[in-house]
Amino acid sequence: MIIWKKLTSAVPQKYRFGKQYQIIAFFTKGKRPRIFHRLRIDLPLEPHHKFERENGVYATDLWTDIRELTAGYFAGDEALRDEDDNRLHKQQAPVALLTRIILASSNVGDLILDPFSGTGTTGVVAKQLNRRSINIEIDPKNVEIINMRLKDDLGGDDISELRHYYRFTKKLDKIWPSDLVKEKRDVHGSLLQFLDKSRITEKTNGNPS
Repeated sequence: MIIWKKLTSAVPQKYRFGKQYQIIAFFTKGKRPRIFHRLRIDLPLEPHHKFERENGVYATDLWTDIRELTAGYFAGDEALRDEDDNRLHKQQAPVALLTRIILASSNVGDLILDPFSGTGTTGVVAKQLNRRSINIEIDPKNVEIINMRLKDDLGGDDISELRHYYRFTKKLDKIWPSDLVKEKRDVHGSLLQFLDKSRITEKTNGNPS
């Protein structure tokens, strides 16, 4: 089990403490996973730590360094929005989260399955890491978004800058070849450049795929 601690304030609850984390299940068939890469990350220095770590630290089962995409301005350029600046999906997963999951548990060329794809972040990250993916989604609006994100390179989906964060990982080039990293972009792409709001209106007939 992995605990992903959210960085923004939890929503207050009337009869219980506000939840500020998300549980990520980590299952294996048998005692050992078929693939597991020990990732070393350049974790930001905590206020009570005196010295920088020259070689980073191993990622543990407590993830405190990945920011969620909130409904407010903290969501940044990565959050998908319509022409009225409304979020297209309030539970959109950040690319940084799927980058860590896919890097740790797969090799180049492997097949990644996401049976509840939402807006397709798993497929978007898998494509950039040279993995294949199967993305299953029942909502026709989300299927439109997934197809658009996989077809076009949106600036907010680019994971290139994250590679430096994992530079201390042993044999990083094997699981994330450097030739897959794109040059840094000056302008972040916007979904509005590619997505016509009228195309994602809910369909009443037809197969969502």
